[in-house]
Amino acid sequence: MTDTPRLTSPKEVRALLEQLGHRPNKGLGQNFLIDANILDIIANTADIQSDESILEIGPGLGALTERIIPKAKAVTCIEKDPVMVNYLKSRFTDFTLIESDALDVDLDALFAGGITKVAANLPYSVASRLMVEMAECGHRPALMSLTIQKEVADRLTAPPGDGHYGILGILTGVFYENKLVKKISPTCFLPPPKVWSAVVRMERRTVPLIGNSEYPLFKQLVKSCFSQRRKQIGTILKKLGIEPVDALLADARIEHSERPEVIEIERWVELARLLA
Repeated sequence: MTDTPRLTSPKEVRALLEQLGHRPNKGLGQNFLIDANILDIIANTADIQSDESILEIGPGLGALTERIIPKAKAVTCIEKDPVMVNYLKSRFTDFTLIESDALDVDLDALFAGGITKVAANLPYSVASRLMVEMAECGHRPALMSLTIQKEVADRLTAPPGDGHYGILGILTGVFYENKLVKKISPTCFLPPPKVWSAVVRMERRTVPLIGNSEYPLFKQLVKSCFSQRRKQIGTILKKLGIEPVDALLADARIEHSERPEVIEIERWVELARLLA
């Protein structure tokens, strides 16, 4: 790995991008994180041990990559942008690079192959989808340290009854305990995004709240109910043709008049089990 340029210096990053003839791609969510303190927080939150294999999604110029490589046994990066791919290959030698869109990669196969943690500044346009896909993997990682849009972080970590509570927090919450670690100002990025960001920590539950066989029905139930989140749960279930509604709800300890956004994950799980 070469010593220069410093990926936490706005001046040097601008010069490097100019040298590469590259303009940050909005479609790929290319806002390069240039704050050393935040980069350290992401790497430290991942709690990387020397015998662990790590996945990074969307490394860009490698500001986080250069912090992960010395800590881990092996690092695998997924990068879509060909300019970034070529630069990463010139800057680092001791890592594996997959040139692809992360949504097209068999993530479960990577995790089955020994990758146990994820540290990444996720592309914002696909962050929610990626978090759910990784959580749903049969060999889901033990821990994920991620930078995402703050609004998405709020949805990931919101408690029941909060306006942000919904599908994302529930679907990931059956497999992970989600926690907001640090809010990030737009000024920590180049170019600065229009929104605040946040570092989140997703730690895998020792035992998932739901089994793999029950999960598809649970997911379908949650998505159907949250598409009408302002309505009463009893009304929603009746519309879905579910009978006997009140007896089922009583068994799941749910009131007919409660709305989806106040029902805790455990009660959603119970309802899905009763429906199954």
